[in-house]
Order: sequence, then C-alpha cells, then structure tokens
Amino acid sequence: MKRNWLLLAALSISLSLVLSFPLTAQEQKKEEKKAEEKAKAEKAKGDVGLLDTEKNYMILVTKEGKLITLDFDQKTKVTQLEEKDVKMGEVGLGSSADVEYMTKGEQKVVTKMEFRAAKGE
Repeated sequence: MKRNWLLLAALSISLSLVLSFPLTAQEQKKEEKKAEEKAKAEKAKGDVGLLDTEKNYMILVTKEGKLITLDFDQKTKVTQLEEKDVKMGEVGLGSSADVEYMTKGEQKVVTKMEFRAAKGE
C-alpha cells in the first residue's frame, strides 16, 4: 500500500512539473517582450556618412567624429524637416540627421529619423 502511495505521489509530482514547464516558458517570453518594450530609445545627432538601402543600414557621423552604425527597416519613420515623410533612400549623404534608435543585442535599430538635406540638394 505504501508503495502504491509513493508511486502515485511520484506520478503526481512528475505530471505537475511537465504541465508547468510550458507555462514558465510563456511567462519568460512575455517578460522579455515587456523588457524590450520598456527599453528607452536613445538619440544621436550628426551627418549621414553612409546609407545602404540594400543592406538596410547607415552610418551617422556625430559632431565629435564618432561613427554610429545603425540598422533600419520598413517600420522606420523618416521625416524631412520640411514636414513630409520620405523613404530612407531619399536621404542624401551629408544630410544633417537627428536619429532615435533602440539597442537590440548587438544591433542599433533606427525607430525615427529627422533630417535636413545637405546643402546643394
């Protein structure tokens, strides 16, 4: 009788562990998503030094001469300071830009960019 009781207790514990693991994984994913949403956007100002619309990245040169490599995607909002939305490909080299980006792992992804076209454009 004790043996049956121990077997039943062991099965109950095993079953509860098996059922709780998927819930734990879902909770971890939700926490990671919340942490990502809470991440504050950083800002940078400088001139567009390189813009690659095929590989979806750009290099911003700050006033201090620092180079910041930034990725962008279709969700990136780009506004020319004449208050009209433009595509990333319309940004000319040497344009003065204010960039808002979020760091995701090793990547810095542009979420918003405002720019003034370089003189002569």
